[in-house]
Amino acid sequence: MNLVFRSTLLAMAASSIAYAAPTAISPLFSSGMVLQRDAAITVTGSGPENGTMKVSLGKDSLSAKVGVDGTWRAEFAAQPAGGPFVLEASDGSATAKVEDVLIGDVWVCSGQSNMQMGLDEAVGGAAMIAKGSADERLRVLVIPKAGADKPQGDPGTKWNHATAETLKKFSAVGASFALHLRDDPKLRDVPLGIVDSSFGGTAIEAWTPEGTLPKIPETEISGSMFGISPGHLFNRMVSPLTANPIKGVLWYQGESNGAHPRAYASLLANLATQWRKQWKQPELPFFIVQLPAFSGTMGGLDFSWLREAQAKACAESKGVHLAVTHDTTNGYDLHPVEKEEIGRRVSLLARKEVFGSEIVARGPQVKDVKVEGKNIVVTFDQVVKSTGGAIRGFAIAGDDGDYRFADAVAEDNRVILTASSVPAPKTVRFAWGGLPDTNLVNEEGFPPSLFRTDTLAPHSLAFQQLPAIYRLSGPAYQIQTNELGHVASLISGGKQFLSTEPGGGTSMPGGFGPRALPKVKMTGPSRLECRDGEFCLEIACQDDSMEWTFTNSGGGDAPFHIALSEKVTVTGNAPTVELARDGMKIRVDGVESIEPGKLIVKVRGHATQKLKWSGARK
Repeated sequence: MNLVFRSTLLAMAASSIAYAAPTAISPLFSSGMVLQRDAAITVTGSGPENGTMKVSLGKDSLSAKVGVDGTWRAEFAAQPAGGPFVLEASDGSATAKVEDVLIGDVWVCSGQSNMQMGLDEAVGGAAMIAKGSADERLRVLVIPKAGADKPQGDPGTKWNHATAETLKKFSAVGASFALHLRDDPKLRDVPLGIVDSSFGGTAIEAWTPEGTLPKIPETEISGSMFGISPGHLFNRMVSPLTANPIKGVLWYQGESNGAHPRAYASLLANLATQWRKQWKQPELPFFIVQLPAFSGTMGGLDFSWLREAQAKACAESKGVHLAVTHDTTNGYDLHPVEKEEIGRRVSLLARKEVFGSEIVARGPQVKDVKVEGKNIVVTFDQVVKSTGGAIRGFAIAGDDGDYRFADAVAEDNRVILTASSVPAPKTVRFAWGGLPDTNLVNEEGFPPSLFRTDTLAPHSLAFQQLPAIYRLSGPAYQIQTNELGHVASLISGGKQFLSTEPGGGTSMPGGFGPRALPKVKMTGPSRLECRDGEFCLEIACQDDSMEWTFTNSGGGDAPFHIALSEKVTVTGNAPTVELARDGMKIRVDGVESIEPGKLIVKVRGHATQKLKWSGARK
């Protein structure tokens, strides 16, 4: 045979083999899946080059031409909820099938570790697993946790029935959301497909389509754990899902962006915009879980600033809804286990905003704030009340910006605020702080979101109440009290200035042993009061200084001791001394006397005395 002719035949054969794709349906489709109702359904796959495919979904059939690249595409008209159906593609000699296909509502649940937390870790998880396992029309899809440098088309996983095994590690928020949608009679029998596309420790930038981040300062960009680049989680964990329509998105994320709240509102609004473009659903509903209470900080900032950014994005973006959750947990764990209530609240929002149910699905929203003499009056869009006792959670400030907790009285949908220590109030904050103490709700028990009327820059100069102790972390000082109401730790510049040995910190000698100040309360976000029947210590903190005010209402003198770390040196003479440790220096004014390793303040009977801490520097 002629060598050239033989080579030509081999090349033609190779070309034929390359395009003789096997008859298959795209891996986007798997048995047990749910397709979105009331929206066109696009099915893709492969087959013999230039062949004709017969594609059927239930009783509906279409013909699809196979291209020269061996792929085909068929689009079915929108269908109502139903199934199970068989999805079938045949080239006349070979047939591919996807069985047990339901048509209903598909919801994508995305975010980081708090969306990822499984039912086996959540409070009430066992009951939700049992309930979900009994729901034949509930299906789940878990996207593998990985990034990619280019958009992917294969999700790399398959749909499953909701069973005890498949639900165990499934998103507790997503599962709770689905189960509580069943509370709506209109949704009781509608097939539900819940997609868990979450990855702990990841920032919003990694979930945003590459090249679409808004213009923000480089210093405001947050990174993800594991070195995941911006856009790479979208490429791998979201992009494959955009081939077919969905009902909506649940987003529970923000912890990894907590150090940069200034940029987060625009990042979150942009995420919703870009995902809508990718899905070609310009009104795709988004439901944002506002971060719950947490006593810690990220980059020195508590989560109130990130919560504010989440609320701002929702307020400024149509069809983006906020689920307020600061009251759902005690706030001592970055990964709270009380996930069922969060899922329930999001389900109520979805029932109202997407399905039109006539229910109350959110807490009161602020309509107006007015300064009226010594009062500030906040008007909400709903009647408000206390869950018990005096209303808590409001703080007001004058021109100095020094917030004090306010006395609050509710009248219908108005709350009237006053504070004797703020005679000329100008601004108000509600539920501000990483661990807010609030009890204001509507008739259904839902709280308002945090809000403020000032424009101060983000900071976290606020005491946090922890079990039996209080803690404050500020730019200059980090303070912690103990269960006796005394200061047990005072750190500046990373150096401990108080003795942490037994009997260290602050103390008050008494006739029957050390005197405790057990009645401890916050009088403002950055003010703490510790007292007994006759003696009171109030600590007021600013960014670069502190003032300790001692009030002795008893008749005798009251000595107050401050035990210093053995590594601290004291220079100067009372009443002004300088404390130094490893290059860090603090000036203290108001000292009565100095003893080895100890500062003494003596508060006369029926008198007030101040101790000022300032100039923390190296």
